[in-house]
Amino acid sequence: MPDEPPLWHGFQITHVLDCIADPEKNRVIARLSDDISPAFPYVNAVLRGVLYNPEAQTLTIRRGTRLLTFYARLSIMAKVAGEEDARAQMEWFRDLCNDLWRRRAEITPRVEHQKLLGPLDVYGLLPRLNCRECGERTCMAFAFSLLLGLRELEQCSRLREEAYAEGGRRLAELLAATGARSPSVGLEP
Repeated sequence: MPDEPPLWHGFQITHVLDCIADPEKNRVIARLSDDISPAFPYVNAVLRGVLYNPEAQTLTIRRGTRLLTFYARLSIMAKVAGEEDARAQMEWFRDLCNDLWRRRAEITPRVEHQKLLGPLDVYGLLPRLNCRECGERTCMAFAFSLLLGLRELEQCSRLREEAYAEGGRRLAELLAATGARSPSVGLEP
């Protein structure tokens, strides 16, 4: 299928708004030139840690600190650093979709739901002592920082203590399984 036309040709950014979650970032809305939903099962097959809803035909990706949500012909991005950053995220995803679409005969699509790892999932496995040894004021703040890539799991020294070691092991497995901390799959800029 090398001569096959791309699934997705282009996009138009229609709105650049203040981000509700981070006042120093933006929320950006873009209209897509084509229905890209046929690529979602292939993206879901190769990227870990995406939130895919096959019934609603939506796909959400955490890329760095950004949340990128794609619908058939629309994208809503949160926590992006302006229009230029939004354009770069759109181009990255367009290129990824088109590449996976060209190689779809080699990829087994995955239509099962994936779940994004959330801060409460992480917090539940932490010691919850708010000891501040990691540099954060609370374990909840550490959970957020861990998911955003601002902290490393090893920075919670309490997870090496016998009483909390099992939570640390489970958390390491969960982070690896969901791809929350795996830049090798292309989730980091």
